[in-house]
Amino acid sequence: MMCKKLPMFFLMVVCIFTLGISFASASGFSISNVSRAKHDILHKGRNFVVKAAAFGATGNGTDQTRTLQSALNYLERVGGGKLVLGKGTFLLSLAKSIHDKACIIIPAGVTVEGSGMGVTILKRISSERKQNGILLVNKGYDTKGEYKAAGNITLRDFTITDGDVTSKPRTYGDLIALGHTDNVLVERVQSLNHDQHFVDICGSRNVTVRDSISNNLQNTYGTATIQIDRAKNLGIWGLLLDGTNPKNVTIENNKITSMSELVLQLGHDQSTAESLNVVSNMITAANANKGQMAIGKDEDTSISTVNIKDNQIKLNNENSIGINLATDTANRLDNISISGNVITGKMRTDTFIDSAVASTDFKDILYSLLIDLSSGMKVLY
Repeated sequence: MMCKKLPMFFLMVVCIFTLGISFASASGFSISNVSRAKHDILHKGRNFVVKAAAFGATGNGTDQTRTLQSALNYLERVGGGKLVLGKGTFLLSLAKSIHDKACIIIPAGVTVEGSGMGVTILKRISSERKQNGILLVNKGYDTKGEYKAAGNITLRDFTITDGDVTSKPRTYGDLIALGHTDNVLVERVQSLNHDQHFVDICGSRNVTVRDSISNNLQNTYGTATIQIDRAKNLGIWGLLLDGTNPKNVTIENNKITSMSELVLQLGHDQSTAESLNVVSNMITAANANKGQMAIGKDEDTSISTVNIKDNQIKLNNENSIGINLATDTANRLDNISISGNVITGKMRTDTFIDSAVASTDFKDILYSLLIDLSSGMKVLY
């Protein structure tokens, strides 16, 4: 009896399995589709796009700190993606932040994309104009050392500012601060007044700032537009100070106007900066009342493998210097290439290099170009 029922039972199982496969196929599911769905879930963050307005961040000129952070936190939960900001002004504050030193915390794998420079504006709230605080910073900059804080970040297509010029600026707080990060792109971002820096690159690697516009009228000590720094002593406010040095930084095709003493700072506070490219930037040192350095560094820093090429620099004070690479007895300049730079206006000198130790391998320095506007003569050094 059992022998007769077994074939019938087997036939029923085959029929059920066949019907199941047919139903799954009709419903759009298959073994391959299930695998593909699992793959999409695991990797959806790479192409996941959300609009800030969906979280209530409408750019209506009010404090948008919490709504923007909520959108960023959501992207972090789904594994990353793009946050699209609409038109308008998004005010940022410490008062409503999840962090005590920064308004907005950006997680790993996230792109923040505005609707264009001058169209989307991120601005410090006026009631905190004199209060210390960073506007945008990568997550973990203050807790994770080496290059292990949040990375793979892109910031593009918006304007960012501290607000109007003030006689009592903050002591600490950049517009964009990058600490212990790896792989960050800042492009097509306009910065206006900043009490500290437009971008502070501190103990980070593989960072590019390109195609951006900066116009800083805040005439305050220590307001370099872009600063490359070590994770030591005078780093970003709240930074984990583990001594990590910056490397692989590109500053390219930016248009910068500044009143600050130093505009592009290639090394700060005993750092050793490695593999730097400063190429095709237009820099106007706009302060006619005091000397400025367009491209320079602190004397207590070393730089290695640096390409300073095809920059156009305009100076406006007889004590100003176009490119200044002075170094004290404890530091070095190695594998430095300076070529094709056009330096015009009133100045002390176009390029100044001084090292008290045996630095090595300078390239192409003789091709730096000075145009003396007073006589109309061109002199090659």
